[in-house]
Amino acid sequence: MKSIVYLAAIGMTCLNIAACQPRDAAKAPTAPVGESWVELAETDVATVGAGEIGLVLRANGTLRAIRQSSVRAKVAGEIVEVGVREGERVNAGQLLAKIDPSDYVSRLEDRQASMEASRAQAAFAESTRRKNEELLQKKFISPQAYDAAKSGAEVSLAQRQSLEAQVVLAKKALEDTLVRAPISGWVAERAVQRGDKTPVDGRLFTLVDLSRLELEALVPANEIARVAVGQAFSLGVEGFSGQRFEGRVARIGPMAVSGSRSVPIYIEVSNPDSALKAGLFAEGTLSIGRHAAPSLAPISALHSESGVNFVYLIDAEQIRRQPVETGIFSPAEGIVEIVKGLTAGNRIVAANLGVLKEGARVRPAVNK
Repeated sequence: MKSIVYLAAIGMTCLNIAACQPRDAAKAPTAPVGESWVELAETDVATVGAGEIGLVLRANGTLRAIRQSSVRAKVAGEIVEVGVREGERVNAGQLLAKIDPSDYVSRLEDRQASMEASRAQAAFAESTRRKNEELLQKKFISPQAYDAAKSGAEVSLAQRQSLEAQVVLAKKALEDTLVRAPISGWVAERAVQRGDKTPVDGRLFTLVDLSRLELEALVPANEIARVAVGQAFSLGVEGFSGQRFEGRVARIGPMAVSGSRSVPIYIEVSNPDSALKAGLFAEGTLSIGRHAAPSLAPISALHSESGVNFVYLIDAEQIRRQPVETGIFSPAEGIVEIVKGLTAGNRIVAANLGVLKEGARVRPAVNK
């Protein structure tokens, strides 16, 4: 099932690391009895700031081959040879299987013999017509006699043409006993074995061309105006951890899907080395614009407990747990929009240091 959610794609511009200057160990303050301290390095602290982030659509779904072919038998018969197996690459025109040609060879020979006899008969009828035409001109025969000869010649000609067409069909049927690949690609399925009987239109193989794959995604109707053919799409694919692949919006559906108020878009992914496979789950992001956010914070600063998000705010050099409401996320840049709970200039614990004690005092980490 495909889904779309908002994320952020472009990094925060105003997220600054707080200027916590390390102090000499001899000058570091000492904690009174019963008071807790938290040592923080410069990289552990960040200042909330305003900035611009990019809006993106997140799409997921299953990759499918743009070109695939279900190879079916054009003639009935026994499979006498199967030349390929699942997972093998084939080229267009390559022999995949062979159907017993015996019946089709006999049928062709019969049609050819009938055609030769018909040709001889047609030639004789035409010769008779020409002689009768000469006799008619000399008034040795009646017009009715000539018409009979002419009609006989036309019938013989039509019979010859009919048998010639039957010979063509018999040759085609014989050729169809050789099952060939209609496209270049990979054998995804082999439905027959040697010795199997196949009817006309019986399923034999499924071929897929992996050089170009496609991902279908649903875009909310209120965002479809932001999508255009040619936009870049970055995606990750199941089984390819840490790798990113690039695609492009190839087509936009002409109408919304009934009951969903979403419009399908089709993202084409180039796959020249056939590394990606059809049927794998993929997800990625499509940039659709920029957004100004008044408060941005590192995602690493965000914690959650019982469904409530919070950060550790540094208030008067003390740790305070501050609930927040979040907006747009940017996992790629590691930032999140804070809609409520923080303002620009607030200092927070940016590193995920685990659970910190409420009210603990903050001091710079001592260099050792």
